[in-house]
Parts: sequence; C-alpha cells; structure tokens
Amino acid sequence: MGEPLTFVVTFVLRVAALLFLLRFVLQAARASFYNPFSSGIVRITDPVLNPIRQVLRPYRNLDIAAFATAWIVHTVAVVVHVWSAGFPLDVLAIVNDGLRATLGLVIGIFLVAIFVSIIMSWIAPGVYSPAAVVAREIAEPILAPARRILPPLGGLDLSPMITILVLILIQSFALNALLPCRLWCG
Repeated sequence: MGEPLTFVVTFVLRVAALLFLLRFVLQAARASFYNPFSSGIVRITDPVLNPIRQVLRPYRNLDIAAFATAWIVHTVAVVVHVWSAGFPLDVLAIVNDGLRATLGLVIGIFLVAIFVSIIMSWIAPGVYSPAAVVAREIAEPILAPARRILPPLGGLDLSPMITILVLILIQSFALNALLPCRLWCG
C-alpha cells in the first residue's frame, strides 16, 4: 500500500474512532442529546453501534459498545500502518497500541472540551452555540472535582488549569508507563 493511501485510510479510521469516542464521552458526561451536535453524532454512530449493543450492553452511563468499537477501529489503523511499513504483525503490540491511541484520544477530547469552554466563556459568554454547550457538558464532570478542591478565588476559576495539568500528566506519563508504545503511536 502506498504512503498516500495509507495516510488516507488511517485518517478515515481515526475520524471514525473519534466519532465513536465522542459518542462514548457524550453519554458518560450525560450530555443532552437534544443538542444538534450531539444528535448528529448519534445519527452517524447508531447504525454501527446498535447491533454491537446487542452483545456489549451499556453499563450505567458508559457506552461500552462505543468504546470497544473505537478501540477496534484504532487497532485496525495500527494494523494498516504496521503492515504498510513492512513491520511484522505482533498481535499484543497492535492491541496495546490501539488501546493506547483510544485512551489518548479520550483524554484529548476532554482537553479540547475544556479549552473550548474556556475560550467561549471569554469571547462570547452569553451567546448560545451548540458546540460550546456540548464542550461545557463534557468538561463539567471532570472540572467539578477540581472545583471542590480549589474553589474560585475572587471570581477566578483555577479548576481548568488544575484539570488540564492532571490530564496532561496522565496522557504523558501514566499512559506511557501503563501502555508503552510498541509499534505506532501516531
């Protein structure tokens, strides 16, 4: 497989994994599915996830089927990349790198949600935007524990900085320690 074709295939697979993980995170954060952004994600992912949910049932507000599908899609992306690079196919390393990419993307979704909610609160605090509402709904469950530890100081909320720092530490150090990159960490 040529390099441009490999790039396109892995790009499409990563976008698909992103959609499934957005569905997972939206449900985990209990975001409103009446929001146009959320309902679009649901419409796109439901045809694939509904049959899988017959086997992998949701647990409370965690959509196990969406996470597992994203993991499988990331694993296929690793296989495509490894195969096109001519490396031998090591099943454990491929599954490991697929899980690492999936968990890294979940953390990335939370980071982007925090940054979007911060920027929107500065630029247009009173303006309604479906994407900004979804970003706030995703960010709030992970910002709440930091707000309990450190309440706002004179109108300044430091919880996003603490949460971003913790997420980056998890992404940089804990994820690397638990699931070291073996083949491809693109």
